[in-house]
Amino acid sequence: MTPFYQDDAVTIYHADCRDILPLLPKVDLVLTDPPYVLTAHGGGLAKKRRYAERLAGLTDGFDCSILDPYPNWFCFCAKAQLVELISLAAKGGRWMLLTWNKPDPTPLCNNNYLPDTEYVVHRFQAIHGDYSCRSRFMVLPGGERTFHPTAKPLPLISKLVRLGSEPSETILDPFMGSGTTLRAAKDLGRKAIGIEIEERYCEIAAKRMSQEVSAKRRG
Repeated sequence: MTPFYQDDAVTIYHADCRDILPLLPKVDLVLTDPPYVLTAHGGGLAKKRRYAERLAGLTDGFDCSILDPYPNWFCFCAKAQLVELISLAAKGGRWMLLTWNKPDPTPLCNNNYLPDTEYVVHRFQAIHGDYSCRSRFMVLPGGERTFHPTAKPLPLISKLVRLGSEPSETILDPFMGSGTTLRAAKDLGRKAIGIEIEERYCEIAAKRMSQEVSAKRRG
């Protein structure tokens, strides 16, 4: 099991997470944005933007049971996955549903609500951080899409890192994408493990990890 990239804080594996997860050491938090269950079609602007092509392979869902062994996790999801993820989270005791609300959603013209809300299910034993980051309603503009078509904004992921872990603890992202979870973890003094099946995103993540951590980010 040779890492694609490794430094003092971060390890990246280019692999299917189902092959790697059984081999990993214990982690303190799983924070991940797996493939959603979506219908990547629509009329009007949605079709013109060719969402189906941009999101190819990212709308097939995932096996939620891979989260079951972990007592502490955040999982982004679409509405269609809420029942399964909440049921899984409730098996472990305490859970909460958070929402990410986007002031800049993509406009649609297909007789539907704006896609301005995404969901985050949190199974937990304890909540960290102070009251300033404990809101369930999170309002932030979209992520840096030059890295990945479904990238989440770094400030949003940083908030979840603070809520779900303490400095020096280890965070796992089994659907790493371009490495935003790992970048947030490294910036905030945590360790992180990322797994990604697409090599091109491993390369992007490795470049992001090689950047220095600034004092501003640590704060």
